[in-house]
Amino acid sequence: MKRFHIILLCIAGIGIATVVSMYGNTTQYVVFPDAIRISQESPGKDVHVVCKLNKAKPVIYDAQINVNRLEFTAVDSLDNECTIVFTKPKPTQFEQLEKMVLIGYYEKDHFLANEILSKCPSKYVESPPKIVSQ
Repeated sequence: MKRFHIILLCIAGIGIATVVSMYGNTTQYVVFPDAIRISQESPGKDVHVVCKLNKAKPVIYDAQINVNRLEFTAVDSLDNECTIVFTKPKPTQFEQLEKMVLIGYYEKDHFLANEILSKCPSKYVESPPKIVSQ
């Protein structure tokens, strides 16, 4: 084999090893039953869950007792319900969120969210066209 071919094989091997190592660090988009299964197989492994706030259930948050604890119930895309515990301050306009992505893992009897990714619906509503007078 020529030196060029050996170097090319080494570069390909390093590329494959990099892709395989990165795949283990990626998070998956799942529903709550899958998050429970993944937490049993790999405790503490983060997953993404797309869900919406269940407005029929109470949101528990008291900034005077603990500013870093928010508890609520969410429903995923397949209508599975789960109790969520978020250990950071409550996001602004939390009750008005249409959808959110929770990043975290299932722990004992609840989903422990490390992060809540959201879009405020009022921010994306089209404004009426402006009338320009001549």
